[in-house]
Parts: sequence; C-alpha cells; structure tokens
Amino acid sequence: MSKYSICILDDKLPVNQLNGWFEDNNLLSHNNFKLLMELVNEKDWEEKQLFQLISSLYSKSDTFELFGFVSHSFFLNYIDDNIFSPDIVIFDWDVGEIDPKQNLLNILQKKYCLIAVYTGADTLEEIRQTIEDNEFDNYRDRLFLKIKGEENSVKTLEDEIDKRKNIFSFNLNKTLKQNTIQGIDKILINIGKLSFNQFVSLFGENKEGQKELAQIDFIDIFLEKLKYELTSIGLDDVELKTPNENIDDINKIRELWHYRMYHKTGDNIIRKGDVIKKENELFLVIASDCHLKEFWKKSLGYLTVIPLHKISADNDKLKNILSYDDFQIDSYKLSSLVNPRGIDFLTVLPALINDDNDFLDYALNPREINSIFIDLVINYNDETDPQRKKDIKKNAISQPLKTSDGDFKYIISLSEPFLSGLFQFVSENFSGFGLPDFSDDLVKSIREKLKELK
Repeated sequence: MSKYSICILDDKLPVNQLNGWFEDNNLLSHNNFKLLMELVNEKDWEEKQLFQLISSLYSKSDTFELFGFVSHSFFLNYIDDNIFSPDIVIFDWDVGEIDPKQNLLNILQKKYCLIAVYTGADTLEEIRQTIEDNEFDNYRDRLFLKIKGEENSVKTLEDEIDKRKNIFSFNLNKTLKQNTIQGIDKILINIGKLSFNQFVSLFGENKEGQKELAQIDFIDIFLEKLKYELTSIGLDDVELKTPNENIDDINKIRELWHYRMYHKTGDNIIRKGDVIKKENELFLVIASDCHLKEFWKKSLGYLTVIPLHKISADNDKLKNILSYDDFQIDSYKLSSLVNPRGIDFLTVLPALINDDNDFLDYALNPREINSIFIDLVINYNDETDPQRKKDIKKNAISQPLKTSDGDFKYIISLSEPFLSGLFQFVSENFSGFGLPDFSDDLVKSIREKLKELK
C-alpha cells in the first residue's frame, strides 16, 4: 500500500525547542518530525494532545509520511511557490490567524486533499456551525471535524480515510498527480532536446519581423502530448468502474454534463467555441481560430456567430418559433449533441449556464448563422510619420479579437470532442440539402424491395 502524506498545520509544533534547526516559516519534513520526536521530550510539548497524535502517526511510518507548518499562512504561501500536494491536511483551527474560515476555504479551493479540522471539544459546536455554511457545500466529502485529545485519534483518522477511499476523485488522487508530473517531465525532456528558436520558428507566426508562438498554441501542443503520455503511463490498478447508480436529481445530471462539456479561459481573447454575451443575448462563436487570430486582416471586422436561445417557459420568442409545427416538437428527441430527431437541424447545448445552481439549456439553430461587425479602432497617438502610421495600422489589423473590442462579455467555452462534432453538424445543416421528396409509391416500392433482402 502506498503511503498517505499528512500535513499538520499547528502553531504548537515545538520548533522553538530546537533553535537553529528549523526555519519557522518553512516546510517541516518527515525527518524534521523525527528530530522533534527524538530530541524534544513530551513534557516540553505545549500541547500534549498534539504530541500524542504525532507520536501515533509517526509510529505508522509505513502508512503515513508527515509534513507540517506552524501556521495556515505559511502553508498557503508555500503551495503558491512549490509543488506540494498532501493527501490529508490536519488543520488546527486556532493558530492565531485572523480568519481561519477563509484560510480553510482557500486550501479546499487550491488543493485536492482531505482536511481534518482539529479543534478542542469546547469549540466543537461553534466551528461545526461555521463549516456548515453553504460556502463549504462543494467540499463536504473532503472535510471532517477531529477533536483534540480524542482517544484512538489516529484510528479514527484512518477510519475517515477508509470511508473516502472509494470516492472517485480521492481514489484517483495520488495516481493521477504522480502520472501527470511524470508525463510533464517526459514532455519537457523531449522539448529540452530541441532548439527553442527552431521550435518557435517552426510553429510560430510572423509578428513584427520575428516569429512568435502564442501561449494558447503552445498549450494546445503541450496538452496533446500530455494526453498521449498519460495514456501511455496508464492509471495503474485504479478501476474506473462502479455499480450503476441512478441520479434522481436532474439538475445534478446537468451539473455533471456541464463539467464535461465546457471550460473557461483566463484571458480576454475570443476563440472558436466561445459563448459570448452582447446586449443580453448569447452567441456561439463559429469563426475559425485562424481568422480570429488576425481578425481584421482575415475577417474584415465580421465575427461569425450563431444566436443561442434559452429553453424556458418565459422565452416567448422561442416558444412561438417552435409552435410552427406541433408534431415536430412533440416528436423531438436529442440523443447526442449532433443527433436530433424531429427537427433534424435543431440542437441543444445542455447545462450551458449555471444560474444560482440551476443549470440552463440553450437551443441552437445552424440556419441562424449571422455576423457581428466590429469596427477597427486605431490609436496613432498623434503619430505624423506616414510610414510609422502604416506600420501601426498593419499591426492593428493583425491583432486577435478581444472581448473589449466589441463590448462582449465572455461566458464559457465548448470543450472537445463536442466542439469539433458540433461544428461539423453546423456546416452540414446551416442550409440543408433540399432535394425534392420521392413520391409515396416510389418510397413504398423501395421499402418492399429492401424487405425482400431480409
């Protein structure tokens, strides 16, 4: 069995007893804990319950590897600057920090780990009420309370870990983290064999007399290689199977599909597959990334989009359109994003928007393809030299389209493989093929002939 790494955040760790051995603000390793256990007598520990807990954990070195910090802030600072991701954090609530609740939330949001909130019995109910706040709802399966001085404290900790071993994400935790780092190392080793200048020159684009590789393009290359490396490494003995579990909450189903189908980018550049908002309307961007990278040069200011319509009882416009043929809407069925039946050109982006934990669906009709014109604004900064003005304009028309250029608000992006499939669906359905129907007698005759082959 592989070890679990446990990081203890407690200001009562007696590092001051060994002056010069440790830096208060730095990570305490398993070897540091060995020195604490061997050189600091139990009577010199300010908190006997902490000594007993660490002594018990340390005695199980085949199961647990110990780390620690004397404050929440030191831990949060450390993980911002270093690759460190423990399996379990023992979080002493009272370490003299101004806002332990916010520190706890920060750790839950930044690191995937189980967290045992470590507190005295006298403050148990107060802290229990604090972490029962709805801000912690998304982390319930990773969070539990632990009382200082509790008998068999290590046994109860092991029991809590055992309860969570079958949680999908915790089961994958160590394997996926280790394999991802191993995969990244392999990619960097191979990139390191190449000339950086040659790599950028080959895959980059001309920018003001030199080659430049956009970050998003490098990330695309990197992620494709990481996908291959993770596939090659595998997931060891992790079994991705379970007895079928029915999910009665349809909103929970939408939440899971939302996670699978969409993602968010961190910049303001508009890309193919982005959902953007303008004047309370949503649009799906269907222009190619190639055209969007040099928007005004390659698109002359026209952004190709498809409107998106919220499927809601209060959307009178959509209700009116879909009432044109009651039979079609009554028989409408969508088995996948690109496989509608009944109205064979109408598809739905399910769970696109999360509105107060209510996931909303949006309809998409490829035959509504439209364009939004974004005028090019060039700031010459009082430049008077004609050649310099020409260079400024040349650079401006080759810039990527940004949300600020058209007063757009970025909402979310469609992920692969749904993105490629949807765009093929759109290209095949924006006009349709439109040939005359066969006569009924001919349809019947063909059907009969086919039946003879049965």
